[in-house]
Amino acid sequence: MVMEVLGQLESKILGWLKGVPHLPEVVRAWLGTNVWWIVLVGVVLAVFGLIMSVLGLFALMSLVGSFGATSYVAATTGPWAIVTALVSLAFLVIQIIILAMAIKPLQLKQKKGWVLLFVEWLISVVAVVLGAVLSLNVLSFITGILFGAIGIAISGYFLFEIHSQFAHVEKSRGVKEAIKTKKA
Repeated sequence: MVMEVLGQLESKILGWLKGVPHLPEVVRAWLGTNVWWIVLVGVVLAVFGLIMSVLGLFALMSLVGSFGATSYVAATTGPWAIVTALVSLAFLVIQIIILAMAIKPLQLKQKKGWVLLFVEWLISVVAVVLGAVLSLNVLSFITGILFGAIGIAISGYFLFEIHSQFAHVEKSRGVKEAIKTKKA
């Protein structure tokens, strides 16, 4: 059921992007071949960011309700800031796990790797919208949605540019089997 919905969404987005200017085939091939290590670097940087975020969350929690906190700190840091930080951290952990799971299939140029990137992209869409809503501030909501949409559009463009570089065959058997069936 989930795979059917993902397939339908994938097809719909591919239809929307038919008229969009595409990268040269050489660039698409290079991205398709090297996306696995680009994702690996992203995972390493995201884990570093996760560690820094957890440390920042601990610092934030130490300020909430502290006796020596200035009025500015007390007014801008509260339990809601901790809730939004925890939600962001939860999304980051999920995204890191999915991206890490995608590395090996991407290296083998299997559809499973691309689908995992697609799922992570969809989760990032949800994270952007939820983060903007949880900001509880109109200006933060508008800027969060605006900049989030720009980032999602750029990453979605590159994601669908490399779509054809992966073996989109039944049950994600991989490139080797796809090549065998093309030759036969």
